[in-house]
Amino acid sequence: MIDATRKMNEADVREDVAMPLLRALGYAAGTANDIIREKALEYPNNFLGRKKKADPPLRGRADYILTVLGAGSWTLEIKAEEVEIDRDAIEQAITYARHPQVSGSYAAVLNGRRFVAFHNTQRSDEPLLIDLPVAEITELAKALENTLSPHAVRQNCSPPKVDLEMPLAAGLRSSATISKASILYDRFSWRSNIPVPKEAVATLDESCRRMSGLRVSASGGWIKRDERSRITAKLEWLFPNDDLRKFAEQKQIADMEYVCLTSTLSEDPLKPTIFHIVGKIDIEAGDSLFDMATWRTKIAGIDAVLAYGGQATGFLEAGIFQGTVEAKYEITFPTMPALRIIQSGFGKLELSILR
Repeated sequence: MIDATRKMNEADVREDVAMPLLRALGYAAGTANDIIREKALEYPNNFLGRKKKADPPLRGRADYILTVLGAGSWTLEIKAEEVEIDRDAIEQAITYARHPQVSGSYAAVLNGRRFVAFHNTQRSDEPLLIDLPVAEITELAKALENTLSPHAVRQNCSPPKVDLEMPLAAGLRSSATISKASILYDRFSWRSNIPVPKEAVATLDESCRRMSGLRVSASGGWIKRDERSRITAKLEWLFPNDDLRKFAEQKQIADMEYVCLTSTLSEDPLKPTIFHIVGKIDIEAGDSLFDMATWRTKIAGIDAVLAYGGQATGFLEAGIFQGTVEAKYEITFPTMPALRIIQSGFGKLELSILR
């Protein structure tokens, strides 16, 4: 807590308010989130209209420059408590932030009792971006965290990414992050081309019963254009069982991608976008499998080949790609070449895309 009865000079404000605040925000001298103190800045002769070579150069000294490596920076000017933060003080701070050696995104002024900040594109007579009283350092740092912490600067002030590819949709770049996704299967069914034993019928029936109503989720992923300008998507699926996760990694199921051949993601439910997926998994006798019928891990008794395919049909609305999914799994057995078992599933898809 800052002593409200004490009158602070500029040195007091530096040591008792500014430095604790910067440390609380996550800055430290000599690190990737650096604190540069009292940096001398020199301006070209024509900076304020001085165009004669004989005119002396303009000089300034920034109290603090806060830099986040590879992302951005901002300046902080210190005043004694008795000094009012007026237009001149704000213009001084903005001038330092705009200096070519700084290129700061924000300019801030602190007099021990008040903290104000501007964006470097603002004029000094425009409304303040931030205007906060200074009473408790921890609370002030918490209030500034989403704007001036290294994480916020890295997120909001990094150099813009140049993207010359065709956008995925209005408001999207040619690539985007998928924050989450889920598929809820309404129903699953199976059929075979020739009769199978009663035990197999019971197992397949139970498997389809359990998978009907099953929700599978993804924790993230991406959607982007590939080198052929097709839209591709990959999801980071969450697996309910560690053995199933290991099996998916071993068989590279987690690497499968959905592919769309249309030029952009549709925003019209009557003209939806269709993603396709196809692949094949070779199952060897001895592989650990997660049995949907018993919800337990078991060992494959014979070799099998699982060919899978499907499609996701939907449209984009407010950052959500929503629609339906169809999945088809065809299982064949090298030791029983006449037998073919097909499982089909239908459900709903919802996928969140970050703009």
